[in-house]
Amino acid sequence: MYTLRFPRALLREVAEPSEVATIGEAPTTRLGDWYVAPLAAAGRELLLCTSDRSLLSVVLPAEDLEDLPERLAVAVVGVLHRLDVPRPAVAREIDAMTSGEVGPARDRAVMAAMRALARRTRAWLEAEDGPVDVAELYTHLGEYRPRGRDVASAASTAVALLTARPAARARGTATAPKAGATSPRTAKSARKKR
Repeated sequence: MYTLRFPRALLREVAEPSEVATIGEAPTTRLGDWYVAPLAAAGRELLLCTSDRSLLSVVLPAEDLEDLPERLAVAVVGVLHRLDVPRPAVAREIDAMTSGEVGPARDRAVMAAMRALARRTRAWLEAEDGPVDVAELYTHLGEYRPRGRDVASAASTAVALLTARPAARARGTATAPKAGATSPRTAKSARKKR
């Protein structure tokens, strides 16, 4: 279970107001919710899709929005395999992505990171002469680190989240930080739960 989060203008194109999750359930995916924003680059209409917990990103054609969840899952599988994430971890993540909601974008830090990722994508696509090597683009996006912060790359954060031991997650200990952010759970609240 996860939520596809869109900027308001795109959200109106994707769903009726009655279909939009206003609060949304906590995601069961390790990579969290996925934010989706339009991206015009090199004469193409695209969608930049970014995990809110890791900032791992994929770029998809901006067509057939009703098929977006399936296309996103396929792209995520490809990226995770290229990152050498173990197959059982990939399968767990994709299984958790089989159901979801649609909701508004709400994390300004993720949206700011997406603006930087969009600039990075545009520059990379405009520098390409021939056919686009999607694997190379995703590797380039996976190297992203939020400016001014000493954090792991988006790809490293995603791998850490996906390969963290489930027992550690069940005890409430942090397994991997959200890219560019601190955990909302304090040590004091973690001790209370024990």
